[in-house]
Amino acid sequence: MGTEAARIPGSRGTATEQRLIAAAERLFAEHGVGAVSLRTVMQAAQTNVAAVHYHFGSKEGLVDAVLRSRLDQVTGERNAVLREFPENGVTARELARAFVQPVVAVLESGGECWIRLVGRLLATGGDGLGAVAESFFERNAVFVELLDRLSPGVPRRTLDFRLSQAMTVTLNVLGDVGRARRLHGPDAADWTTGEIVEDLVDVVTSVLAGPPGPDA
Repeated sequence: MGTEAARIPGSRGTATEQRLIAAAERLFAEHGVGAVSLRTVMQAAQTNVAAVHYHFGSKEGLVDAVLRSRLDQVTGERNAVLREFPENGVTARELARAFVQPVVAVLESGGECWIRLVGRLLATGGDGLGAVAESFFERNAVFVELLDRLSPGVPRRTLDFRLSQAMTVTLNVLGDVGRARRLHGPDAADWTTGEIVEDLVDVVTSVLAGPPGPDA
């Protein structure tokens, strides 16, 4: 990693804060939050431990800043798509695309490590998961409302479960697109990212829609 970290789209803060967040994002994604010390982050960002405490207060504050650095981007882009939907007649595939595409935008803006980090926290329940969990359903309230209209009579806990599983599979795939290809062997070598995204949208569609009705 070079000394100049790319600025995270939509984020604020000084150049030092940006370097610390970018370095921590990469290191936490690669090794896990618990395995990375503040000194390691400091060295990668070419700053000092005092800077971490000055800008973030603690390691927990740094983790929180890393996670929130791209949440606004995801939420803003998703809500922009949802606002374009008609009040009635939204399909499961339209919702699936609205769910997946903002994460694709993070990937395209250089946020693969962020996606991998959030996916890792969901899988392990590690430090920092609270920052994601506490805002997930609040930030996706409009999405859940549309999902409720799509599946009338389905218990809210079931809809929440479907949404959380859709998030898990989306982060899993987009956090390491190369792994998705490797898992499928030589035949997947020419599987483009665009094609992977389309297949992912298919999977998320089925998760959100739930089982087919008795007449299907």
